[in-house]
Amino acid sequence: MRYERGRRQGRTEDSGAGRWRHTALAISCAGAYDIAPMSRVTVVVVNWNGREFLGDCLRAVAAAEAEVPLDVVLIDNGSSDGSQDFVKQQFPGVAFVQHEKNDYTAANNLGVARAHGDYALLLNTDATLRPGCLRALVAALDADPKAAAAAPKIVYPDGRLFTTGIEQRSDLYWVDRDQGRPDPGGGGAAQEVLGVSGCCALFRVAAWRAVGGQDEDFHMYYEDVEFALRVSAAGWRSLYVPSAVCEHVGHGSIKKATTWKDELGERNRLLVIARHFPDRLARELARSPWFQSAAPDRVRELLPKLAARAGRTTENAMLDTMLALRDAVREQTGELDGKWGVHRNLPKILDEREAWIATLLDEVARLRIWRLPGNRLKPDEKAFRDRVRGSRRE
Repeated sequence: MRYERGRRQGRTEDSGAGRWRHTALAISCAGAYDIAPMSRVTVVVVNWNGREFLGDCLRAVAAAEAEVPLDVVLIDNGSSDGSQDFVKQQFPGVAFVQHEKNDYTAANNLGVARAHGDYALLLNTDATLRPGCLRALVAALDADPKAAAAAPKIVYPDGRLFTTGIEQRSDLYWVDRDQGRPDPGGGGAAQEVLGVSGCCALFRVAAWRAVGGQDEDFHMYYEDVEFALRVSAAGWRSLYVPSAVCEHVGHGSIKKATTWKDELGERNRLLVIARHFPDRLARELARSPWFQSAAPDRVRELLPKLAARAGRTTENAMLDTMLALRDAVREQTGELDGKWGVHRNLPKILDEREAWIATLLDEVARLRIWRLPGNRLKPDEKAFRDRVRGSRRE
């Protein structure tokens, strides 16, 4: 749905796109600029080939300036669809930053680092603020000094709910509350929730910086879950504000990427578990479809990150993680294999970690553990065996 806005002093209409005239906002296309300290909210829009959505997104943000003093930073992650020229021509008041890599979480951190006011609004390119949304979010955070984040009711274009916050399942999967349900309408008071979706959420800049921002190893997916758990552990709250509404198309940019959303999400879920539920890491890793299907080199790359987040000591991090993982694989399959010997032999094995992990994956394949849909390679299939053996040193 599109919203037309009327003329306001200090802004002109140009080809249907609003143009800001902030004398306090000095802009450089190279990315060097100063944000006016009078802005209470910095709107951070991370873009990757989202030109088709940018007009509606930025026009709605321009209209919200009537509600709250704001400035806008667009971080472009290397678009090739003409987004840069479109923004510079149609929205010259938007501070444009060219990011050197396509990394969503790093771009979010970069944008929030440039906020000079109290709050930063993270907004996806395919999300459109409805009138009054930003005002209601700001009011909710103003009223609760211990709230780190506030998110609106986010709806699909057809009116169904996209999310009313994040909730945790008993199997340590995190999902969007109420997704796909009819919108009951109405507003109401702000409600405390576990976390908020990163597609549209207002963050208290002080809280964001206090916990170190988003974890850049995530790239995208589950980064909002991990951040929510971290701010909660630090004593902050997250709020759902039903009187604020934002429309979200969903997967506007990721559908153009080669990255498999479900695979990346499952990998990142393991990072969340490692940091916030370390006692369940080995079991969840052993039963994870990502672990069972990922190429051995990708498993080798992730294991040290999991070990570090699980809080293991430096000298024992990998040893403890791999011992626990080995035992979890055995428990998962109900098989005890004597070839590994006693634990004291494992440090020597870990000296040749690449070969050890490949051997473990070979065992996983032999034990016929389930795999991701679309990657259901049977243990005796040559493609899988070759992939596992290919990781071993010659």
